[in-house]
Amino acid sequence: MLISGKSKFFESSFTSEEELKKMVLENTDYFFGPGSFFLSRELVLNKDGLGGITDGLAVDIANRQWFIMNATLARHNVWNHIVPQVIKQLVTAERSTTKQLIIELIIQRLREDKNIMKKFNDDGFGKENEGVFLNDIRNVLGEIFCKSPVIGMPIDSVSNDLKDWSETLKAKVKLYEVKKYTECDNSENIIYHIPEEENQTGLKSAESKDKHSKNTETGKTGKDNLKAREIYLTKS
Repeated sequence: MLISGKSKFFESSFTSEEELKKMVLENTDYFFGPGSFFLSRELVLNKDGLGGITDGLAVDIANRQWFIMNATLARHNVWNHIVPQVIKQLVTAERSTTKQLIIELIIQRLREDKNIMKKFNDDGFGKENEGVFLNDIRNVLGEIFCKSPVIGMPIDSVSNDLKDWSETLKAKVKLYEVKKYTECDNSENIIYHIPEEENQTGLKSAESKDKHSKNTETGKTGKDNLKAREIYLTKS
């Protein structure tokens, strides 16, 4: 049971994998860092050669990391479903042609999406001269994509099998255990509870000014003192 304000919420199940993915896409900064931007699966899947990356990818400019997003539900079998999917994504991602395709896709998106442009501007890259600006951006992207991707996996429950397997991989896997809570007296009032650790994205998530989200502190587990972000979705 989760008590938020004067209301009581009970833990409930995600109706579908799409519900989890939609929540992640609407809150990518909380998962991949405030200096990140996201390329949706529609953009990626429409690009020849990137078919193995099915949920999209994120780039964290501030921390010079890139993520392959793989949102899934724990009811999927680890060995028959999750493992083959992640392996396919990693094989695709490590190809030099894949990385070059992604860089060119980002450059294309820069010209179309002011929000992505702003992420680079906020990191200190101006646009006094477009040629110099794009050259600087290519250098930054080259630095980011010379590294292996991080598998960012939002999931509703982390099993021992999944955790143990992820620790055997050469690539880093970040497991974000997301919980869903529904208000006892109002089934349309939902809270998504996202663990927030200092090392989750290299930096703490930025404090949100959105009145529909807040930070709360959970109980201590062993020596860990985790913080969590609650995202409220109240339907009228």
